[in-house]
Amino acid sequence: MSTMMLTEQAQAPGKVNLFFAAGPPRPDGYHDVASLYCAVGTTETVTATLTAGTGITVGVAAVPGSLVAQQIALGSFRLDAVPTDDSNLVVRAARAVLGHLPALPGGLHLQIDKAVPVAGGMGGGSADAAAALVAVNRLAARAGGVPGLDDDALLRLAAGLGADVPFALTGGAAVGTGTGARLRPAAVGAPLHLVLVAAEAGLSTPAVYAELDRLRAAGGVPAPGLPEGLEHALAAGAPEELAPLLANDLQPAALSLAPQLAPVLAAGAAAGALASFVSGSGPTVAHLLADADAAEDLADRLRARGAPALAVRAPGH
Repeated sequence: MSTMMLTEQAQAPGKVNLFFAAGPPRPDGYHDVASLYCAVGTTETVTATLTAGTGITVGVAAVPGSLVAQQIALGSFRLDAVPTDDSNLVVRAARAVLGHLPALPGGLHLQIDKAVPVAGGMGGGSADAAAALVAVNRLAARAGGVPGLDDDALLRLAAGLGADVPFALTGGAAVGTGTGARLRPAAVGAPLHLVLVAAEAGLSTPAVYAELDRLRAAGGVPAPGLPEGLEHALAAGAPEELAPLLANDLQPAALSLAPQLAPVLAAGAAAGALASFVSGSGPTVAHLLADADAAEDLADRLRARGAPALAVRAPGH
């Protein structure tokens, strides 16, 4: 096969934070966190293709039926909001890999098929970066006729790209500490059934953290940690036990910046959701339901009201 026809594809999941605690700001501007990550059944796909040109190019498309596709149909999102220049994290990911492997005999095109909302608190950009690491690693190894980087090397590169990228690379469920990049796998007894609701506009993660610090300015902040029983409930596959333990320190800040999320959260309780919460820095809202039928029913009702909604399993990757 000609090297100019080489292509490799990889997927990485979006995530929700079933629990998220943030400590006070550190001198470097980051916050220590304690997070229970859970991958969801909506994935980003990156296809890496060797081209006859030079440099790295990026293309973007929406996955049919995804939250992103629903946002586009409702006019609340445009694909041209996704950068296709060097500021896209997939370009940084590709260059990180290529710095450790033989130079490509041509250019590189990265096609992103987006399913995870942009700036939605679900780690979509991190998933893109993780998928790019894997796809470019495979492509460059094939093109150069050499072994690719191993999983540990990819995880080290992922940690240098962003706090959520290592989890996007591993998937499943995990406890994240430090900035969130230090991971420990968490056991899941049975899949959770969630309904994800995308917002009309995204939220900047730095802005949400800044608002968190502003709201907390008057009092002390404890060191972050997971509540007792949280991991046990997840491992037992008991959503009713898990629900009252779900919490997100960033949720008050997200609601302060986007008060329109309050009725979205309330809609879950009105529909019998076991819990409703903002995922990460928001503004995506997740509703935890007892089973798949209840999740599909709520997603159908929310879509009928004009909200981008999707029933998913977690972990879904």
